[in-house]
Amino acid sequence: MNHSERERIFEELFQRHKAPLQRLCFAWLNAPGDVEDLFQEIMSHVWHALPKFRGEAQAGTWLYRIAVNTALLYRRKWQPAEPLLELADPSAGAHRDLEDRERLDALRRAIAVLPDQDRLVVTLLLEGLTYRQIADVTGLTVNYVGVKLSRIKQAIEQRMTEEFHGAI
Repeated sequence: MNHSERERIFEELFQRHKAPLQRLCFAWLNAPGDVEDLFQEIMSHVWHALPKFRGEAQAGTWLYRIAVNTALLYRRKWQPAEPLLELADPSAGAHRDLEDRERLDALRRAIAVLPDQDRLVVTLLLEGLTYRQIADVTGLTVNYVGVKLSRIKQAIEQRMTEEFHGAI
């Protein structure tokens, strides 16, 4: 792959996957500055890995795998003991009704306290990946992704129920 082809493919991947990758970064980290640093690190890894991409997997799956590995290493390196308190939403609108905002915040908090792998699986699902794609990114089987998502949904629902009943 020559340099101009590499730049073209990188730009295409960047444009197509920028927003989902940024949301993935927000799912892993709290501080906006850290999110941007992680995003830049992911894109750097993509740039360096691009010549080795053989097209055996879908480009999006390959990209998510790099993003997940980079995020895991980043968190271990820079924030080993920092708990996630909330997830930022880069696309949040100012006109959301208060009840919807409270529910969304409760959902973010419920997702933020999940173990890393569970948070990853639910984040990928929310990004629209299929069970097969989630399995490819995480290394889990498709069946286990389904089982895991069922358990994750129950845990999130329980946490949100407890939070809303505790507030009454």
